[in-house]
Amino acid sequence: MADSVKPTILQIDGYTMRLFCISDLDTLAAIWADVEVTRFLPSHDMPIPKADVENLVSFIDHWKVQGYGIWAIERDTSSAIAGYCGLCYLNELDEVELLYGLAKSYWGRGITTQAAKASISYGFDVAALDKIIAMVLPENQASRRVIEKAGLDYEKTVHMFDLDVLYYSLSRNAA
Repeated sequence: MADSVKPTILQIDGYTMRLFCISDLDTLAAIWADVEVTRFLPSHDMPIPKADVENLVSFIDHWKVQGYGIWAIERDTSSAIAGYCGLCYLNELDEVELLYGLAKSYWGRGITTQAAKASISYGFDVAALDKIIAMVLPENQASRRVIEKAGLDYEKTVHMFDLDVLYYSLSRNAA
């Protein structure tokens, strides 16, 4: 499947979703250095060290292996990276997970919901996925709203990465 799917640039209101480049790693590191951004990630309030971010070249390589992946969300007017969104194969569950994160200065503008919907459409319509999941900590109300507005339904609570998380899903036939 990966060979037949070409990475695509997606447009959402005022932003372009494009593939990450190596030159984006400093910006991604800056986003993940903010404890407000990382407080609901498995790292628990701990900024993600730049050395770990550099290992996230997997964002780039994921496209080649899976035929879908994570986009950088770039502001059209300034080319500034607001965050990221996309789909990532999750080995632990053998499923495809919706992932996203936004710099704090871009929160509350509906960008993540738009990007999530665009990613899901790509996953079903282009990458021909059958199901997309999302997981969130119960106390992350903003992320739960994004997931629900994107059309995913709560299914169950699962224990992942030493955390109890809410598991949401959407099947292609329900989209």
